Amino acid sequence: MVDAYSNLSDVRVGNFPWCLKVRVIRLWVVKSNLISGQENSIELVLLDEKGCKIHATVRRHLIPLFKAVIIEGEVYTLSAFSVVDAYGLCRPTRHPCRLFFHSTTILEKMVCRAIKMNGLSLVDIGQINSHSCDSNYLVDFMGVMTGISSQNEFLKDGQRVKMIVVEISDHRGFCHVVLFGEIVDYLVQMMTTLDGGLPVVVIQFAKIRFFRGRVLLQNIQNLTRMLFNPPVDESVLLGRRLSKMRGGPAMTVPLIGPPVKPSVVDDFLRLYPKKTIAELKSTSDDGPFIVSGVVDGLVIGEDWWYPSCRCSKRLIINAGYYYCRGCSKHVFEFVPRFRVKIHVTDGIDDAMFVLSDDDVRYLTRTKCSIQLSSSKVLEGINPPSALMKIEGLKLLFKIVMVSSLNPIYKGL
Repeated sequence: MVDAYSNLSDVRVGNFPWCLKVRVIRLWVVKSNLISGQENSIELVLLDEKGCKIHATVRRHLIPLFKAVIIEGEVYTLSAFSVVDAYGLCRPTRHPCRLFFHSTTILEKMVCRAIKMNGLSLVDIGQINSHSCDSNYLVDFMGVMTGISSQNEFLKDGQRVKMIVVEISDHRGFCHVVLFGEIVDYLVQMMTTLDGGLPVVVIQFAKIRFFRGRVLLQNIQNLTRMLFNPPVDESVLLGRRLSKMRGGPAMTVPLIGPPVKPSVVDDFLRLYPKKTIAELKSTSDDGPFIVSGVVDGLVIGEDWWYPSCRCSKRLIINAGYYYCRGCSKHVFEFVPRFRVKIHVTDGIDDAMFVLSDDDVRYLTRTKCSIQLSSSKVLEGINPPSALMKIEGLKLLFKIVMVSSLNPIYKGL
């Protein structure tokens, strides 16, 4: 038994014999974007008795050694690890260092009720809204849920991802939180269990984003935690301060934002008129139309990708550097996205449509960045062979016609 443990606040880079007593308040697995099912690392947030937190990582080759040993919520003594400077765009703590496990790292389970379970470091919404750019540090905050959007879906890497936006308010204002993925199912389930009145919500480890001139919060997959009416001292205090805002038992969370997005079946088969390609070319009507056709081939010699900003806006060249009009700044890293022109025929007439990045990912089950990294692609002008999978497919296209624009047809 160690007589004295090191405080996390004292941990710094260097070869020191640190011995820690910490609780694992958060544990999540980071999976590979390139190899399906591969786990790249186990990430941990550790908390000590003084309330200090630090980020720790178990690398891929050590996962079999530690995965069954480390349990979220438990307390451990920890020694024989390395310490490096903290880095990353989504840092779960403000500690200047980060720990890395080794094969020789010693981890022993123990009991210590003096270390809190959640380790909340709450900021108010006024502090969140004061940001003018993305923050690399994740935040914890608490407020009353004063709005919720309808559930929507979007395509990412060929998979449908659920999305909901919630509005959280406190005595300093309100902010919108964009939630993606599995946390949406948890939110929907919890909303059905509420007794009435606007709930107090704690969101831990949320990312601050500055998007198109306003501050938003976003969850990080497998990391962000959401608690409803949590039994912590801060929640009780806030509940008392914001009792008027919570309303009475009959008060329900108002619906915000646009109406729910229609299902794929409704979107392509029921809501919009259907036209042949010849009828589409001759129509003077505006609005969405559904067109059925076979992809006759790709338009050769045309660009099949474009550089985009992290905000998804297309980048342009300005003063020799990439520039994002949406963010109003130069950027030095880009995200490649598909934009593929195709010939489509319905057996009578033909037209050229443009497939977006989401469409191509869904049809080919590949990412633009993977295809762009091929040496053959970089040396030539022809599109990669993976895009040839689109040829011969019979598809339904939703075409939005706007009479004030040039007749460029885009398959959405």
